[in-house]
Amino acid sequence: MALCIVIKVFDSRMRVKVNNKMALSEIDKKILQRLQTNLPLTHRPFLDLAKELELDEDLIIDRIKSMIEEKYVRRLAPILNTQAIGNSATLAAMQVPEDRIDDVAEVINGYSGVSHNYLRKGRNKELPLNIWFTMSAPSQEKLEENIKEIEDRTGFDVRMLPTTKKFKIGVKFKIC
Repeated sequence: MALCIVIKVFDSRMRVKVNNKMALSEIDKKILQRLQTNLPLTHRPFLDLAKELELDEDLIIDRIKSMIEEKYVRRLAPILNTQAIGNSATLAAMQVPEDRIDDVAEVINGYSGVSHNYLRKGRNKELPLNIWFTMSAPSQEKLEENIKEIEDRTGFDVRMLPTTKKFKIGVKFKIC
């Protein structure tokens, strides 16, 4: 595959386009590094970030929007502690034949409490689970009801793997 490099100018700063995707500038990396920790809980969090990073507020907002469009950032949203707000949650897994994966994924994705839904290779022959998702609900009863509905609608068992103890939540990458 050929490497296509095109120079474009944004906000008077040089940016490089690699394989049709904008490469991260040093400013982007600086913003991403900081965004991995909590946003300031103020009326103008991006202004506070701008002051902290010695950048312009509009530039920060524009760069974040661009990084979302370019898929460097999926979204900016709070991570809720489901148990602290009274909800129940579980990691769940299913064994689904290849020809039914898209249909089953669509059923799972129809539930608002599903935050992640991934296809993984089920290499463990004793436990060949290939669809993994996380689901939360306002109560344990509603969570179990939703899981039962998924089983009924898809015809496949769902293995619930609720958290029993948290050892680590979150990750912070060094943006190079």
